Amino acid sequence: MKHFIGIVLFALLLSGLSSCEGTSIKKPDNLIPKENFVNMMVDIYLIQGINLEGNKPDSLKKITQTDLYFSVLKKYDIPDSVFVRSVIYYSSFPKDYEKIHTQIMNILKEKEQQFKPKDKLNVKEE
Repeated sequence: MKHFIGIVLFALLLSGLSSCEGTSIKKPDNLIPKENFVNMMVDIYLIQGINLEGNKPDSLKKITQTDLYFSVLKKYDIPDSVFVRSVIYYSSFPKDYEKIHTQIMNILKEKEQQFKPKDKLNVKEE
């Protein structure tokens, strides 16, 4: 299971190094469509937040980060190899990848707003 995280990190490193030179990465046959990729990445960011939370319920304490990643892949019915190739491909175009990342952050901000209290408490300091 650590193998999966290692593959993703290696893919990101490889794509980062290759983005410094001319991009010669061929578009994968099973490339995840951008919209699906964005939604998958939103889910991955959310599960990272769950896993980093200190006060997890007992039912979540036994679940590893890798289990959570694979649950996202299962939700979208995407093999890990296709996900890794898609990450490499999209991240090999830094300007486009930055736009994708901006979309991800905007969606996460919208989700965060759903859970924030609507009214602020008026607390007077004495």
